[in-house]
Amino acid sequence: MAFKLPALPKVSGRVLMVLAAVGALGLGAVAANASKHRAANQAGAAAPKAADKAAGKTADKATDQSGSHDATAAELKAAAALPQCRSARLVPVNRSWGIPLPTLLDSASTNCNLMYGDKPYRGSNRSGDPDTAIRVLQRNLNFCYGTKLAVDGIYGSNTRAAIKTVQRRHNLTVDGIYGPKTRSAMNWRLYSMGTRTWSRSCSSPL
Repeated sequence: MAFKLPALPKVSGRVLMVLAAVGALGLGAVAANASKHRAANQAGAAAPKAADKAAGKTADKATDQSGSHDATAAELKAAAALPQCRSARLVPVNRSWGIPLPTLLDSASTNCNLMYGDKPYRGSNRSGDPDTAIRVLQRNLNFCYGTKLAVDGIYGSNTRAAIKTVQRRHNLTVDGIYGPKTRSAMNWRLYSMGTRTWSRSCSSPL
């Protein structure tokens, strides 16, 4: 027995055009809605990126305003050009107190430096006593900055790292070299020449 499909109603060409127009409008609305969602999603994805970028700029600005920065090659070269500290003396800061400081050999001048690789001598010249100069620095770093350096007269990686920490703290160029700028900015334990006693705290009187 054959199955007959029911007859479909006749639709005029005009009705077909109307239906097509309605369908197109519906598709357009769906497409517009999808496009809106896409734009919202993209904006949502871009927002964290923009926030991260802004945060990065803020961090950069904060770093710039801190005053300290890693030394450039030119700054390292200039810092290393000073002679090595090859002695240590008690340098008076007033009538009562003085500071044991690394100095030049046979001089009270503190216009010298100590740097990574001084073990204790730098180069082939074996004059003076840089071992004492380095020990004086290491003892002061331990007392005034809480470092736990071995007082061994060797300017190794730990001593360099301690000096870098001091330089960051005092907003100096971070080169790991103890020199005149670091000397003047850092805190020191004072020694009383009259009572032959050490101060209980540290200060930067230079």
